[in-house]
Amino acid sequence: MGSSRLICSFIGVLIHLRESPGCSGIYIIDVPLRGAAVQSSTYAGWSAGQAIDGSCSPDGKDSCSHTGEMDNPWWRLQLDGVYRVSVIEITHRNIARDRLDGVEIHIGNSLVNNGNDNPRCAIIHDVPDGLTQTVHCWGMEGMYDNFYKPFNTTYLMLCEVKVYGELAPPPPSISTPGVGMNVTLVGKRLCWSDALFYCRDYHWDLLILRGPVEQEIVDHLVARAPFPLTSHLWVGLRRSILGSSWFWMSGPTGGNKVRFFSTTRVKPTCKN
Repeated sequence: MGSSRLICSFIGVLIHLRESPGCSGIYIIDVPLRGAAVQSSTYAGWSAGQAIDGSCSPDGKDSCSHTGEMDNPWWRLQLDGVYRVSVIEITHRNIARDRLDGVEIHIGNSLVNNGNDNPRCAIIHDVPDGLTQTVHCWGMEGMYDNFYKPFNTTYLMLCEVKVYGELAPPPPSISTPGVGMNVTLVGKRLCWSDALFYCRDYHWDLLILRGPVEQEIVDHLVARAPFPLTSHLWVGLRRSILGSSWFWMSGPTGGNKVRFFSTTRVKPTCKN
């Protein structure tokens, strides 16, 4: 089973944007307003956040991020929403410059494989005539910007990362009042785990169905959807570790067991 549309329940959503001075209609994303930069490991206090601290100094520990020596190191920036990324500026350290060679930049909304499976914008290398280089991503959409080095026994160092772009339009959706909540059908193709994170980031949670009344509400909502639908719609069910039972992800009592007969044992995947 591949990606499907999703059904979220929500209470309300408020989005606030900060426009950069001197940039007409363009929102500059330099430090995430929600969350923080993270990396696969940290070498001697060279934290991930130092690559978004506003300092372009290439001198080292006080201004650059640095992973430990490992296979396939990565660094990830979580933005405060889904953006169309136009340009990324990367400042490298002034020594060991070859460690930037072969680093991949990925942009998207999935955290599968720590975000490193999202679509790739570019592969970068050290630039001999300068420490700062500019990469064009031409409007690729995503909340997560990953720097991924697919090599064994290596380091990843970044001294400053600046991301520029504009807020992406939301996916199409349709809502209706439910029993004590609103129900929203979202026209966005996601695997189940990404759908869960999406609903929790932008609404409240993936929908739980507590009875035939709520099932009827969903049936009517789906019937009048003004956008194309996939053959499956995600709701807030999870499978037990042993695979013999299913449970609702949330609700007044939480963890309520669901009994039903399944005609398939195919496990959902996150391949779109």
